[in-house]
Amino acid sequence: MATVSLMRWRFIDPHNLQEVSERNAMLTKIDDWWQEFQAEQRAIAGSFTRFIEFDLVGWMNRHLESIHPDLMWEYGPAIHQKGDRLVITPESAHHLRPMVRTILERAPVIDGWEFYEHRLPEAVASAISTVRARTQRDVGDFKVRVTRGDDHLIDLTYTAPSIVDADARSASSAAFVATETLLGEACLDNWTGLVEATPTPPTRGFGRFFVRTANKQRHFVELGRLRETVHALIGSIRDQLPRKPLYESIEGAKGTVWKLTPNEADDYAEQQDMFVGRSVSPAMWMAARSSRTFCSERFSRCDETFCYVKLDGSEGLDEDHFADKSEIEDALDEVLRPAVLGCTIGGGTGRRYSYIDLALTDVDKGIAAIKRRLQAGNVPKRSWIQFFDSDLAAEWVGIYDDTPQPPLAVS
Repeated sequence: MATVSLMRWRFIDPHNLQEVSERNAMLTKIDDWWQEFQAEQRAIAGSFTRFIEFDLVGWMNRHLESIHPDLMWEYGPAIHQKGDRLVITPESAHHLRPMVRTILERAPVIDGWEFYEHRLPEAVASAISTVRARTQRDVGDFKVRVTRGDDHLIDLTYTAPSIVDADARSASSAAFVATETLLGEACLDNWTGLVEATPTPPTRGFGRFFVRTANKQRHFVELGRLRETVHALIGSIRDQLPRKPLYESIEGAKGTVWKLTPNEADDYAEQQDMFVGRSVSPAMWMAARSSRTFCSERFSRCDETFCYVKLDGSEGLDEDHFADKSEIEDALDEVLRPAVLGCTIGGGTGRRYSYIDLALTDVDKGIAAIKRRLQAGNVPKRSWIQFFDSDLAAEWVGIYDDTPQPPLAVS
């Protein structure tokens, strides 16, 4: 099995020779993978119909794991042509998605083949078969209730006559697989919250209990309507978001303030040492700390990316430039807002670090402007731009060329 150290991918420093060397070595492995795939693609396709004897599982594990051991795969029929598809996904290792996108960008054009980075949604009959194969559970009688949950997520509650209290846990596992299969992996990761299964309560009899139960059952839909119902709710959530980017819509907003109690440690990943936080986007701020995964599109309909500047307060600020964090926020707004690149939306103070939260409309140009302004202000060498999105959890940008890697929560 391959052993790969944690490395950023989307924002690699071209001046860091070690990072460049590691990335080039990885690109070589990616190109070697596609060369091997192209050489065996007929045998792979033939193995689906058993016309050709081919150890597909062994071959995939041997060659795809040479890139990274956490990459998973799935084959199926092509969507837009006659042929086959290959999905390459890191599943729950969301921080590997930038690398997976590069893998697919470097894929050769092969007649009859399509390549994807997420598992795609399936029709109901196919989904039921998939769930049965993966969980040994028949979900053909399942119905589902779709509700809006916390953090702009969508909660799903499944029920069926076949579910009893004793097997609710196995039913919930089957419900999770059904959700991924019916909605697709991208929707599962970015939009679904609680997924659970519960026995169907009895509805026969008299009295208020049975009336309430019958009314609740009306809110459950057949599996065939799950996808359209979820996407309608996603549309409703996004319709309620500001129609303008935050740099246009938060002028004068004071924001919400939180007090936290962080544990003491030698160092702190992400914003784990924060004891006072403030944000003009409180729903985003809360979700960044409580959701299973975070995705900026749940909190912006203007393609904004939520990120933050992290400053090591133990090194202090240069008195000739910035007196305090508020002056840094003003300085960043002065370069971001006129250029229509975004704005500051809050921040916080921690045991060791100070934070400035941002909503960027153009990530690359915004990062370049932030780096120039903070370099001119002589902020501490241990200062970074980091990201709330789960897909970017391993990514960071040092304010200086010699800024070391920050402490990271992923490994």
